[in-house]
Amino acid sequence: MKKILIIAMIVAAFSIAGGLPSAAQTKVPIKVKGADSMWGRVRSLALLYMKDHPQVDIAVSASSLVDEGMKALIAGEADVAMASRKITAQESEEAKVKGLELDEHLVGYGGIVIITDKQNPVNELSIDQVRKIFTGEIVNWKDINGKNQAITVFKSGEKHPGTLLFVEKDLLGGVSIAKSAITLPDFPVIVKKVGETAGSIGYARMRDPFPGPESRIKLLKISKDGQSPPVSASRATIGNGTYPLRRPYYLYTAATAGKDVRGFVDFVVSKGWGEPNLTHQW
Repeated sequence: MKKILIIAMIVAAFSIAGGLPSAAQTKVPIKVKGADSMWGRVRSLALLYMKDHPQVDIAVSASSLVDEGMKALIAGEADVAMASRKITAQESEEAKVKGLELDEHLVGYGGIVIITDKQNPVNELSIDQVRKIFTGEIVNWKDINGKNQAITVFKSGEKHPGTLLFVEKDLLGGVSIAKSAITLPDFPVIVKKVGETAGSIGYARMRDPFPGPESRIKLLKISKDGQSPPVSASRATIGNGTYPLRRPYYLYTAATAGKDVRGFVDFVVSKGWGEPNLTHQW
């Protein structure tokens, strides 16, 4: 009995002193950094993945930028980078200099919806019309079959740099939104202000508005050009590409990433960017 007690005391002493690894110390850490717009979705999936894979400890950093995630991955400070755009030529070159080959994993697509106040008789726009409105070339609804009413444009600020970058780079072709546009802090505020402002227009992410019977906004149908039929935004039309305003979401890893990192990334890709049945907001 004394021997058993002594052995137990020795084991406890080693464990306290760090001589024996604890369960937490034996877990494989996976660090995920990058686009804040992906944080909620990826974190929710990370929590689900860890339930079935207790050998890993996945930390998904919040409030970060794509640039920071890619920089951390290239520097070896992250195992996975979340990116709401493709890797840039400069980032590819920086990785090459370090002798690092990166793998790209397309998770899926998110949609950008164009919203206006519910009383506006205009229900659809072409991509070209959207561009002209946001760049200030069209300033009155009467020029696109609407009322003789000035157009008030709302845009997002620096809290959502990825979405603003997508709108100006991909939608507007590298042209900035008109200086007359009113900058608002986040998408819930944009949705609210559009509903309160007659003749206004703004953009939000597909996950944001979801107007119901009591909503004071509506989502405009969008056509690729003057000849194409206008399409409503939905998970299905964003997924199959018939709705034209969609942005990709990627995960980047080192080509030499281990099986635990690859297993997690494969899990996220398998779930895609569709409507999740998760308790966490994304």
